[in-house]
Amino acid sequence: MMRTHLPDTALRRPLTPALATLTALAALTGCGLIGPSTYDTDETAIEADSGEEFTLSVPSNASLGERWYVAEPKPAARVLRAAGEEQENSGSEADGASGGSQLFRFQAVGRGSTTIRLIHCPVHACIDQGDDSATASPPPSAGSTAAPASSRPTYRTYTVTVK
Repeated sequence: MMRTHLPDTALRRPLTPALATLTALAALTGCGLIGPSTYDTDETAIEADSGEEFTLSVPSNASLGERWYVAEPKPAARVLRAAGEEQENSGSEADGASGGSQLFRFQAVGRGSTTIRLIHCPVHACIDQGDDSATASPPPSAGSTAAPASSRPTYRTYTVTVK
């Protein structure tokens, strides 16, 4: 029986395109060019390319009446467009389930810089303005006890730069 020995170049030829493809995919994924990037509450400075989509993820427990809204002033329409919103539960969908995230998707539409202000509303802490908008409830009247800090609305501001 005669053995055939293939030169090293014959083995490398089919592997080179596959390796190049894997390297390119890894680079694109790391740059956020494949699929939208997701930013948590501690990532408030965002850079995006025109046309790129990204998501803001904030902790939320809908079963406790918590809700986040995009607050006024809204992001500059020439820079960003809202692309949707959804609730993601980490536990079961049964009443009383704990944990989860509220996701806000945006698409960068033009060069410039703008801010996104989100308001976090614990139960009864905000007045729903309709159209997925809310404002903080009026402060308690004189002589009443102020709500504890955990029951007050809070804001999170993101600065977005579109290149």
